[in-house]
Amino acid sequence: MKQLFLGLGLSILLATPAIAHHNWAAFYDVKGDIEIEAVVSSITWRNPHVRMSFTVDAGTANEKVYTTESNSVASLARMGVTKELLTVGTKVRVAGYPNRSRDDDLFMNHLLLPGGREIVFLRTAEPRWPDAERIGNTDALHGRVVEEDFAKRPTSVFAVWSTIYGAKGSHMAIRHPDGEYSIDYGEQRGAGECVSKDLWTQMGAPYPIRLIDKGDTVIIHAEEYDTIRPVQLVADHNDPGTVKNNLGYSTGRWVGDTLVVITTFKGSNSPVQMHESFTLSPDHGRLNYSQIVINPESDNLPTVNAKWWGYVPDSFVQPYDCI
Repeated sequence: MKQLFLGLGLSILLATPAIAHHNWAAFYDVKGDIEIEAVVSSITWRNPHVRMSFTVDAGTANEKVYTTESNSVASLARMGVTKELLTVGTKVRVAGYPNRSRDDDLFMNHLLLPGGREIVFLRTAEPRWPDAERIGNTDALHGRVVEEDFAKRPTSVFAVWSTIYGAKGSHMAIRHPDGEYSIDYGEQRGAGECVSKDLWTQMGAPYPIRLIDKGDTVIIHAEEYDTIRPVQLVADHNDPGTVKNNLGYSTGRWVGDTLVVITTFKGSNSPVQMHESFTLSPDHGRLNYSQIVINPESDNLPTVNAKWWGYVPDSFVQPYDCI
């Protein structure tokens, strides 16, 4: 199995379908369209989706409050869209996808501010109002911002790496397992949804990660849910066998310039292991990643996934600040 993993880790780069973080298309009619003129009545600028409410015909018999959700703060920050652009009490125009079951809720794609500035919230949307000044640049998200100077690109895996939206093998490249390896770690990681997922799905999330060199430990910092993974660089994977959280117990070693990581879960009672590799591409513009989930007690073949992150100049990992 070690030989199988090393071969996969150094050479394989798959592009498999993924399950969306939220299947919002099940709640909103993506072929529909609704536009309202209203006053901003509340703003919740938090991950995983910003939420706002708007009041139409305030103070009249026809008063109606619309709720909305939209893109993540993580993506909007990289598009140049910030909370400071919006103020409660401002009269605006809002457009988006209507809710499939409610007439007072929509997925917000566009917002027109007084003075003719349009905020484009949806990553794939074109401006709605032709004469407006667009706010919301998606070049960094889509990999159109490139460091042309090779000398300024990373020289190792230790850098900030970004998912490139829409790019094959980067965005939506890892399939979440169907439950064979699902373990409920709610007690160890706390209640609510704003907590790290199981490790095999966490590494497929479309957010930046950063690898940090701490000498005898490598820190893998994933932006989503502020996930911190310590990987101890030791010769042997001596699992202490204690009950662990959803991120498990990880050790690593170097095979040339490739970081190879082994992770075990939930103490010595679980036979499941995850093997990963992190390799800098020859052009120093990508971090190639492979992941294989192994359960020796299962009759199913190991689940193999891979993806890559791209290097985007001036990229960063920001606090997730989830609600």
